[in-house]
Amino acid sequence: MRKRRHYQGFRKFSIKTRLMIALLMISIIPLAGISGYSFHIFSAALQEKLSASISQTLSMINLNMVSEIEKYQYLCGSICVSQEIKDGLLNKDMTDMEKNKAITEIQSMVRSKIIYPAQAKNITVYDTDGNIFYDLGYDGFYQEDVDMLLDRLETETGDVWAYVHTYRDRDILVLGRRIYEQYNQSQVIGYTLISIDEKIFSKTVLEPIGLADSSNIMYLNTDGTILSSWDRKVGMGQKADEELLENIENRLPKKTDSFSIDEDGQEQLVTYIFNKNLNQLFVYTMPYHYINSEVYAMLKHILVVVVFLVLLCIGIVAMVYQGIMSPIKRMLEFCREVSEGKLSVRIQDKHKDELSRLSGSMDHMADTIEHLTDQQKTQEKKKRELELQMLQYQLNPHFLFNTLNSLRFVAAMHKDQIVSDGIQALSSLLQNTLTNKNEYITIQEELENLENYFSILRIRYAGSFEYSFHVEEDEQLSCLVPKLILQPLAENSVMHGSSDNGTVMKIQITCWRENEDVIIELSDDGKGFEVTDDALAPHPERKRIGVANVNDRIQLNFGREYGLKIDSQPGHGTTCTLTLPELYADTLS
Repeated sequence: MRKRRHYQGFRKFSIKTRLMIALLMISIIPLAGISGYSFHIFSAALQEKLSASISQTLSMINLNMVSEIEKYQYLCGSICVSQEIKDGLLNKDMTDMEKNKAITEIQSMVRSKIIYPAQAKNITVYDTDGNIFYDLGYDGFYQEDVDMLLDRLETETGDVWAYVHTYRDRDILVLGRRIYEQYNQSQVIGYTLISIDEKIFSKTVLEPIGLADSSNIMYLNTDGTILSSWDRKVGMGQKADEELLENIENRLPKKTDSFSIDEDGQEQLVTYIFNKNLNQLFVYTMPYHYINSEVYAMLKHILVVVVFLVLLCIGIVAMVYQGIMSPIKRMLEFCREVSEGKLSVRIQDKHKDELSRLSGSMDHMADTIEHLTDQQKTQEKKKRELELQMLQYQLNPHFLFNTLNSLRFVAAMHKDQIVSDGIQALSSLLQNTLTNKNEYITIQEELENLENYFSILRIRYAGSFEYSFHVEEDEQLSCLVPKLILQPLAENSVMHGSSDNGTVMKIQITCWRENEDVIIELSDDGKGFEVTDDALAPHPERKRIGVANVNDRIQLNFGREYGLKIDSQPGHGTTCTLTLPELYADTLS
């Protein structure tokens, strides 16, 4: 029940509004959904494609890096297995002369037997006490960095990589390795440190790889220390972002993977590759705005298409809306005109849809209403003619009988002019009422009939009443009124208003114009009576021919705004007021 009320709540909006909203929602919502879904799919596909491309790039970098590092590992290994260096490290008691001779032999060996990469800036050999045994180069680094490197070589098992600054403020990568005794691989007798120019190393490894705008590639130890970076603003030798390292640690030992992080309020796509042999990482970072720039470019094209489709849908909606609302508007206009009484109007929709069939039904209904209305008018006219005939034929037979008896007695007793006058009045009255078939007569004719009627009544009620006529304007005498509307009022006044004490009752008939209506008033000073609510109540069968019949006939002919009004009080007489439209022979159809 609640759902139904909620649904019916839409009825507060017009069909026009509901139809427009429904059509727009049906067209725009699917377009918006499809566009949003397409954008999502395209964005995901682009991200996946970029991740694959980045992974491929990192694989190439890894290959380059392995190839490059192998040079330094070979150099470092050649020094660590050199018998001359091992002999010099084991002979703690050699003199300076012997030591210089040994160093000279070592230098000759290094130059003749070892491939020396250009990026290698320094080769230093230390004994286990941290003393320099051999140093080949021109730039060294600070003692605190040396101590850090030697401490790591003492505690860690593999090669050690580190980032340091030299005396000349150069960015250096250092490769450190232990030197073992010839026949005892568990006995460390010294350490080899090879310095590599980081800038040259970075260009050699990273420069062939094209980077997207605002992207970066970093070379890291597994502890998170940045050894090299394409972006020179990155703090090399320091730990990378904690969130980045945490995500990588959670994914290791997985060789490669991608994830997202938030760095300085900017979302980054991170892809890494783990070199298990080197125990090091290559990390590629790319801001999402670069990815989104491609997506937004695609989105612009999508939006152009969507806007075009929306405009197309609106155009189609407008056509559909017009095709639906136009017939409805014609139907509403049709109903309005029919309600105003214009029964001849028709819609005449010649199309074949449901609205056309509905319009046809309404036209058929109008035809039926018009036919029934015409039929009703015809029947009402016939009823009025029959009522008039009935009134004419039922002109109080008792009155005629009593009048004739009165005339007979008068003629027998007096043999005077009264008989002649009575018969003459009766003859005139019967001629005007029974032979005249017109429904409307002039006021003058109606007053003549009334005077004849009074003449006849004076035969029976001699000396009991007097009457007079007063018409304000002579022109009103030609005004048309329904036949016999005054006779029932006069009869009612004489028969019921006359007093039994011999008092003469005065009857006054007055006629005047009020606005565009004609007022006829019949008043008497007789006994009067108590006016009841149903005194002028309509009688469906209309078999009565008295006062109520007069009111019915007037309202039936002219409408409810016209009719008879009776004002009477016991002992104060009666006033009957007729309100009629001002009609003349030239205006009556």
